[in-house]
Order: sequence, then C-alpha cells, then structure tokens
Amino acid sequence: MERLFLVTRKRTALAALIALFALMAQRPGLAQAPAQADPLKFTAATPVLIGWQVKADKTQDFEDFWTGLRAAIAKTESVELKSVADSLTKIYKVNIDPFPEPNTKAMVVIYLFQLDPPSTTMSYSPVALIYTDPNGLRAALDNPKMPRAEADALYDKFKNSFVSINPMWPLTKIGG
Repeated sequence: MERLFLVTRKRTALAALIALFALMAQRPGLAQAPAQADPLKFTAATPVLIGWQVKADKTQDFEDFWTGLRAAIAKTESVELKSVADSLTKIYKVNIDPFPEPNTKAMVVIYLFQLDPPSTTMSYSPVALIYTDPNGLRAALDNPKMPRAEADALYDKFKNSFVSINPMWPLTKIGG
C-alpha cells in the first residue's frame, strides 16, 4: 500500500509539473513578446497621411524640430536620409481651434504630413532618424555632422511638443 501511495504521489507531482509548464507557456506575460512593428516605417511607396497631435503652446517647437531635422539631413550624403527629407515637404497644420486630447487633457492641434511617396528604407520616427537607425544621423555615435548635444537639443523640441500620433492613412489616388 505504501508503495502504491509513493507511485501515486510521483504521478501527481509529475502531472502538476506538466500542468504548470502548460500554463506558463500560455501566459503572454511570461513568454517573450514579439517585437512591435514600427508604425512610421513604410513598406510600400504609396502615398500616406500621418496625423500628429501637438501641444497647442508648443507648435513652434514642433515646427522647429522638423525644420532642424531637414537642415541636419541636408548636411549628410546619405541617399536614404535625403529620400526622407524630400518626402517631408507637405506638412500642414489643421486650421481649427485647439481642443483637449482625451487621455492627457492637454490642449492640442493637429498636423498632417502627406508623404508621396514615403521612404521605404527608413522610419519617420524621430528617435530612429536621430539616434538609432544605422543609416540615420546616428548622433549617439558622435556623428560630426550632428554632435550629440545638438541632436539632444533638437529632439527635446519634439519630445516636449508631441502628444500622440494618429493612425497612418494610406491614400489611393482616384480619377485622372
């Protein structure tokens, strides 16, 4: 009887261990999450519209950021960066009164970027363009064309003005 009890305990422990492993495999928090796709990296060279919500009292910083980024890109020889700068020519501020953003309650205005065509080699993410993309300005590596202090000052203009990005809207041309 004692031997039967010992065998049953071992089987029960083994079954509990298997169940525990099965539960752990199903819990998304315990498994490594897949890398999220960059919403500002486009795979097709078809026109797209990007909406940015910007703090109403920081619109000049937002505009200065993009002007400064284009000026920094102009100093490079990178064909990839030049294609990003070339597509950043149709930037519009929506002509409506500022309104409260639902999550942060900050008063915001909307900017629309029409990219036609967008770059398919680089992300339009300011962090990627300035710091992380190996084809970007890579100020983090003390790029002589854009020293780190200059990159940080430029990025602060964006960071302090940006509230959220609206979904990207792919555009389809109609008519002639």
